Amino acid sequence: MKQIDIDTGWSVLQDVHDEGEYLKLYNDPDLTDIGPQISQWEPIEALKHLQLLFAQHPYWGRELRYFNEAPWWYRNIITLNEETDTNRYTLRFTNVDYYAKVWFNGKLVACHEGYSLPFECDVTPFVHHGDNTLIVKVWSPWDPSVRDNASQERTHLVERQLIKGTYEHSDGLIARDVNPVGIYGNVCLIKQQESFLTGETRISTTLDGSTGKVTLKGRLIGPEASLTLSITAPDGSSVRKEQYQVNGDFEISMTLNDALPWWPWDQGEQNLYTLRLSIDGNENLCRKIGFRTVELIRTHNQTQFRINGLPFYVRGTSYFPDVYLSAMNKARYERDIKAIKAAGFNLIRVHVHVENPEFYDLCDRVGIVIIQDSEYNWTQPKSEDWERRFITIFRDTVAVLDRHPSIICWICLNEPGCDDMVQGTQSYAMTTSPGPQIYKVITEFDRTRPAIKGSFCSDDIYSGDSHNYCGSLEAPDKPYTDIDGTREKLNTEFGFDAPGAAANLESVGLPSRITQELTKLTPSLQHYQSRLTKYYIEHYRCQKNRPNWGYVQFMFIDLCPQSFYGLLDWKGTPKPAYNELKAINQPIGVFFEQTAHCIKSIKAVNDSNRILANVEVSWKIVDRDAGTKAESHTTITLGNGDVTDVSTLDITDNGHRWDAELCLQDLSGTVIAKNTYTDIFNHPQHPKGHPNRISHEYGIRLYSI
Repeated sequence: MKQIDIDTGWSVLQDVHDEGEYLKLYNDPDLTDIGPQISQWEPIEALKHLQLLFAQHPYWGRELRYFNEAPWWYRNIITLNEETDTNRYTLRFTNVDYYAKVWFNGKLVACHEGYSLPFECDVTPFVHHGDNTLIVKVWSPWDPSVRDNASQERTHLVERQLIKGTYEHSDGLIARDVNPVGIYGNVCLIKQQESFLTGETRISTTLDGSTGKVTLKGRLIGPEASLTLSITAPDGSSVRKEQYQVNGDFEISMTLNDALPWWPWDQGEQNLYTLRLSIDGNENLCRKIGFRTVELIRTHNQTQFRINGLPFYVRGTSYFPDVYLSAMNKARYERDIKAIKAAGFNLIRVHVHVENPEFYDLCDRVGIVIIQDSEYNWTQPKSEDWERRFITIFRDTVAVLDRHPSIICWICLNEPGCDDMVQGTQSYAMTTSPGPQIYKVITEFDRTRPAIKGSFCSDDIYSGDSHNYCGSLEAPDKPYTDIDGTREKLNTEFGFDAPGAAANLESVGLPSRITQELTKLTPSLQHYQSRLTKYYIEHYRCQKNRPNWGYVQFMFIDLCPQSFYGLLDWKGTPKPAYNELKAINQPIGVFFEQTAHCIKSIKAVNDSNRILANVEVSWKIVDRDAGTKAESHTTITLGNGDVTDVSTLDITDNGHRWDAELCLQDLSGTVIAKNTYTDIFNHPQHPKGHPNRISHEYGIRLYSI
């Protein structure tokens, strides 16, 4: 097998009247005469989303909408200085966003929908010696229809024909006019041997006791061939090697005795095996795999993950690092994942999109668990065609990502009740289409992982998680302390958006009239984000297994310069909430169990597999106004996975300023966990102007004092 990369040498044009197919542009004629109004070909420096190549400000601005008003055409010339009669040739794309048609030497060879899945086509009949012309038409259109013509709620009710998650989100997450379009990733022409694998070979693993099993499903093109499957252990030693004779569609399996399990980073080692597959002696693929079991126990009182048979408490964050996935690279992923782990998170929810392959490989290696969303978000057409397309794309996504041990759960639908508030979360999507169909398909297609049917449908037995924006998006006139007394089984969204570093925001070119006004409010917004985040997390951790089994903060990093939900801003600079969270989000923590006006007790929580015997918990509580201080300590044993009541307290809000410090340390004096509180009962008010007003051209909230 020989691969010819086609990542350079591309030219593009925008077909502003969408006449290219009628004029047979795929035959590469010169149509720059006055009549047809077709632009000349323009060379591009790299394969990225077109907004990144041509827009001065790709994250906001009215000119961005024009990128999606008409299709784009790509052209490349592939020169083959070899005879082609005896070879097979496959053309492969890793990413085209969103629709595409592909012509090779004037012949239509592929049609495509999506952005995250690779696709390929056989061009053998059309390849010749010398110059070969590759033409691709790409478009990612806007959707005109709004459910029930409710234009006043277009943000939530636009019927998204594209299976593309959050585009046209327009609520402070992604600007109204941003809809990525273009070819990115890798394009290549593969000269194949006589027999070869086509498409993506699905790799699945299971673990039964100490016996691991790996299964490969694929398709061989050409005559029967000998496939060699080899597995190498994490320490580099050879474990198994077997040969199989295959032809056409095939399924092969191999078992491994004494398989080492893969664990999240706070539970154990990330044991990764190396799988290699060769055809007739030529290596075809090499992948990392892992073995582990996952359960999701759901009742009306519990939503609990179990990994390798042990309860797993979720300390999670959502992740969507850039609206343009072609802007991401391995270095940026490494930076983010390092910061995610340092902050104590053990899980990432990949929010209504699919990341690049490097991301999943890094999570496998580092031990960060993943909940993977589908592309369903809010409102989609009520049609059998859309349902079929959606199910096909998500099922194919599951097949491609199947080998990653870090992925422990699929989410079929995100917030499926938002367009059907009369019926609440039991909406058309959950009861009629596509919820029942997609849940059935995914749970049958992948029997090794659970699936959540509808995220935020906490009372649905096939879902079980909640979203809570009290004090934020929900009832902004109410304080975040209104979560007092609530009991959530598993929260998969909560948070508040606050701007990041002013210098970073100003450096990306937003109008000064917006950034200067926002800069005045940034300290109070960041303070509110910190206090809300701390209050929520401690609320959940003190309820561990009574009934809470975790939380997912929304979200880790701003996905564009003017979207502020992250703990880090778009350039990666931490906001104050990140540093606050690092202290309270680790596997072992010590907290006040409190309400808005009362501290009830001190609790120590252990999410790790360590047993902490004879550790000391000390506390110091200061009433600044009265000038009094109380100090005490006690020794406890904190079992793995335990929540321990350290001491009962009865401290009420008397209008004074209370500060406190809690510390958990071992007998040598090494600090294991520490927590500080400043002005405990002074809960900041919800900032005025949030969240309802937004500059839609710039995609930034319009805060008011």
